[in-house]
Amino acid sequence: MAKVMVEKISGRFNLRPLYEWFAQVCDGLYHIEVKKIRKPRTNDQNGWLWGCIYPMLLDGLLEAGWEFTTVEQVHEFFKSIMAKESVVNRHTGEIVEFPSSTATMNIVQFSTYCDKLRDYGREFLGIEIPDPDKYWRLNDTSS
Repeated sequence: MAKVMVEKISGRFNLRPLYEWFAQVCDGLYHIEVKKIRKPRTNDQNGWLWGCIYPMLLDGLLEAGWEFTTVEQVHEFFKSIMAKESVVNRHTGEIVEFPSSTATMNIVQFSTYCDKLRDYGREFLGIEIPDPDKYWRLNDTSS
């Protein structure tokens, strides 16, 4: 599958890359899917997930009787229930689900995933996960 990027500037599309791609391919019928490109999740978002959200969820899950031992296990657990993709066998109708990668999420998808985790913590574990704070080290009074 080929990917061609088309940019819109000042209300006008630059279709030259698309025309050039079509000039190179064989005659035939083609399916074009248009999707807005979004920025990938940020390092700050990822740091909040691994440094705050997952550790707090691990503590809450342990209190609830689960026997998780690492934040990596918590990561895989929540990916399997909150960030799953589905593939359908068109012959049998069978649906297979598998966890998607958080590393490939864009900013919006990652924020939605983190919000789902916070909701889960609040609803099922009785924990309130704080908003991200990139200055938390400066504000930490426990040391």
